Amino acid sequence: MTADRLYTLNTGHWTFDFSMAVQMTNLGEPYAGTCPVYLVEHPEGTVLFDTGLSYEMKANPTEYGPDGAPHMAEFVDAIEMDESQRVEHLLEDVGYQPADVDVVVMSHLHTDHAGNLDVFVDAGCEVVVQKDELRYAWAPDGVQRLFYLTGDLLPLRRLDANVTVIDGEYDVFGDGSVVAFPTPGHSPGHQSLQLELPDAGTVVLAADAANHRQGYEEELAASFAWSLEASVDSIRDVKHRERIHDADVYVHHDPDDIGSLPEPPEALE
Repeated sequence: MTADRLYTLNTGHWTFDFSMAVQMTNLGEPYAGTCPVYLVEHPEGTVLFDTGLSYEMKANPTEYGPDGAPHMAEFVDAIEMDESQRVEHLLEDVGYQPADVDVVVMSHLHTDHAGNLDVFVDAGCEVVVQKDELRYAWAPDGVQRLFYLTGDLLPLRRLDANVTVIDGEYDVFGDGSVVAFPTPGHSPGHQSLQLELPDAGTVVLAADAANHRQGYEEELAASFAWSLEASVDSIRDVKHRERIHDADVYVHHDPDDIGSLPEPPEALE
């Protein structure tokens, strides 16, 4: 079995120092990383991988969420996005509404991946997240505290939230076509997504297993990773899947990688 189509929808660009993305490399060089979400059409349902940047957080970080996120004020000027990149508008551009999404798979819960969770919880979508990620997100330590925002995460605490907490590999439809697998290191419960597509074959959306193609090839994780050792182990795991499945691997924040992702079939006609 294969999924039918993959759409890549970019919610913004976030510019930061390249050495943050690829440790101790090109210090001082600006890197405008993409912040996409991925919509997967499957005969049995529709999957969204990540929920992207929040326009509300970008527009007014000090008032974002119940306690605000004032520390983000010094970061948001580096985010380039406009209202057309709200996740609802991006979905509408390809013929979908949030309520049309059956399953939201979260790579992890950093703010550039978990903004807009409220949109999908409100719509009744199932949200799939690794247990280690969900637990850590509420009490992160060190530099990781910067990236987990209550305004993103609070919808997951609602009693009516449809949250599926997993521990390990997870086959969304039970047919091997959309499979989440753990790639911890960037965060404790980080996961990537392996897809089977009709023309492209096996595709691995590596998310933040590495933050740039160079980091993936040279096994250099982001400098702010939760665990550098676990990050390298996960990069090697992705490379193993790349070999045994003859897969194409795509790194989430690398604009060249994202620009080369397979387009949905109707775009190729």
